[in-house]
Amino acid sequence: MLKTRLIPVILLKDGNVVKSKNFKTYQFVGNPFEDVMRFNQWKVDELIYLNITGAFNLNFNYRPDSNINSNYSTANLIKKINKNCFMPLTWGGGIRSLNEIEQVLINGADKVSINTIFYENPKIIYEASKKFGSQAIVLNLDIKLINGKYSLYSNNGKKKQEITLQDALKKIEQINVGEILLHDISKDGAGTGYNLELLEYVKKNTKKKIIILGGIGNYEQFVEGAKLGASGLAAANIWHFKELVDLNAKKKLHSEGISVRI
Repeated sequence: MLKTRLIPVILLKDGNVVKSKNFKTYQFVGNPFEDVMRFNQWKVDELIYLNITGAFNLNFNYRPDSNINSNYSTANLIKKINKNCFMPLTWGGGIRSLNEIEQVLINGADKVSINTIFYENPKIIYEASKKFGSQAIVLNLDIKLINGKYSLYSNNGKKKQEITLQDALKKIEQINVGEILLHDISKDGAGTGYNLELLEYVKKNTKKKIIILGGIGNYEQFVEGAKLGASGLAAANIWHFKELVDLNAKKKLHSEGISVRI
């Protein structure tokens, strides 16, 4: 039996690690190098970095208290993080070309998370999976419930797409991606738990593995996502305001009969 994965998500804005709410409000919490060192000491299974600055090459504007003295290109940033990352690493954000996917992977990331090119140039996904393998491609679906219907968004939640969720899932079944990162924008930073209705719907309409993200505020909420079949339980903000999240979350999951790496 495959073990359910516990996955921290690190959000980078202008090169700084931030907490996010509804894709609109951001609070500085640290720098990307300190976080990877911290998570190495915890019992987490993978690590996802999402650059929410808007462009592939980060617009570095480090705060004086970030303790970073040098500027880095995105490629060099990934390379430096990878040197100290002892778990599978996924990188996403602002990626628009096959060359940028290649830069992410050759500089140390195990997987690349993509969003906008799924809508604008899906041929790149085919080319990338052919070159690097479908296991290296994670499709990030940013979703919001509007007037009782789920709408898909690209460009860091700024651009609403016309395609329906049902049609998008049909399209996903025809392309080579390893898994889906399912993110409800309205749950971002809310702490009210995953969107279980959304997870259940997507799970019924795709054979792809699903990483669920958005809304975690306590450990029971991880269990709810696992019981509905998410193969990866992702969270961002909770790691910055609770202690021993890894141990307590896995203890709770294990006690509920969920297979996790202890």
